[in-house]
Amino acid sequence: MKDRRQPNRVVRAVQRGVFFVLLAAMGLVGLAWFARPAISQVEKRELTAFPAFSVQSLLDGSFFKGLDTWYADTYPLREGMIFAQQQLEDHYGLRGTQLIGGVTTADAVPLPEEGPAADAAPTPVPTPIPTPTPKPDGTVHEIGEFSGSIYITDGAAYGLYGFSQYYADEYINTMNQIYQNIGGKVDMYVMDVPQSSAVMLDDQVREDMGCSDEAAAIDYIVSKLDPGIHALDVCDTLREHNAEYIYFRTDHHWTQLGAYYAYRVFCEEKGIEPHTLDQFRTAEFGAGEYLGSYYLSADRPPSLAEHPDTVQAWYPMCVNADDPHDMDMYLVEQGGAAYDWRIINDLYEMPSSEWYCIFSGADRPFSSLHNPNITDGSAVMVVKDSYGNAFIPWLTDHYEYTYWVDFRYTDETVSHMVEEYGVQDVIFEAGTFNATGGLCNELFLDIGS
Repeated sequence: MKDRRQPNRVVRAVQRGVFFVLLAAMGLVGLAWFARPAISQVEKRELTAFPAFSVQSLLDGSFFKGLDTWYADTYPLREGMIFAQQQLEDHYGLRGTQLIGGVTTADAVPLPEEGPAADAAPTPVPTPIPTPTPKPDGTVHEIGEFSGSIYITDGAAYGLYGFSQYYADEYINTMNQIYQNIGGKVDMYVMDVPQSSAVMLDDQVREDMGCSDEAAAIDYIVSKLDPGIHALDVCDTLREHNAEYIYFRTDHHWTQLGAYYAYRVFCEEKGIEPHTLDQFRTAEFGAGEYLGSYYLSADRPPSLAEHPDTVQAWYPMCVNADDPHDMDMYLVEQGGAAYDWRIINDLYEMPSSEWYCIFSGADRPFSSLHNPNITDGSAVMVVKDSYGNAFIPWLTDHYEYTYWVDFRYTDETVSHMVEEYGVQDVIFEAGTFNATGGLCNELFLDIGS
């Protein structure tokens, strides 16, 4: 009798052979250390660095744990696998007006009248002023469908915001505690930057999405800050200019023009005259090519690909904009490497999804710029997330020294930097989703001591 099991054994043997060949091939790819990426374009982040070796790390096992994480995070085919998965999922089809992600639960935003700052002084009676000519309105009124946390309509993407009462109060307490530590030594400013959804989408669209009122959240934070803190509420100013190119369409950041209007709010609060845009040398990078973080996290929707961004830049007057080899700033990497850089830097050698990084050396533990046109010893320190990158160049023409640290990466403390660098002004900047989302509190408190 013919053995019917024989073909099955052959098939299984072939399957095992193919499996082990693929496994061996992937292992060989994993040995290609020279092909390992340092940055993920898909996830828009720096990948894990090779762990530093020490006898202690070898004995306690942390070296091998770090080695395992590095190997998995920088595997040469990992980026392609993620992209292939996204392409496969893209066939399930989200086109045109989309909402990808989604706000799950959010707390009601308290009224700002509850805060001590609101109770500190009676509200003055405003003096009637002539009604100014209204600016063009760029508010988006179209309602999308729910499928996540990114709303895409008319070729632009918008992140949705959910308010947390607990984290907002923690952030307020953190800022107030930092002020108690350094407020007697410096002028302290706090600026929470809204997402484009708070500035560009109308109230009804956000309400229909179940999105918290980010402007109200900022008002609440401002009302609860210590009265000695200079609160920079930039949301209304940005809304006044929402017909201009103040946020990217395919990325979650504001443009440098959006940061300019926030800079004007700072100047008004500080009592200095802001520079006008026509005083600066300008440049464009990646004209019609930039597809940023929203495009990647939304699985590369064609509706965004058809509306790429352009990165517009204004060079500080204190730097040599004409010489691309003239390094005007200094930065320190996470690994400790330090070198000179340019505050507006052409990054065409970087992936196009990273072109927001042309500003201020991107996200580093420490950076600085010396303005040779000012000799009065004035110094400002900006403690920031990535929104601060486009904001910092506007400050540099007002101070002899500008310092900035990313609160997610620095080991410095503000108290030390105030003493070490003779800082008079400290600006804490964070996207509102960071400020009221729990990321800022412990990190800010650590460096604010």
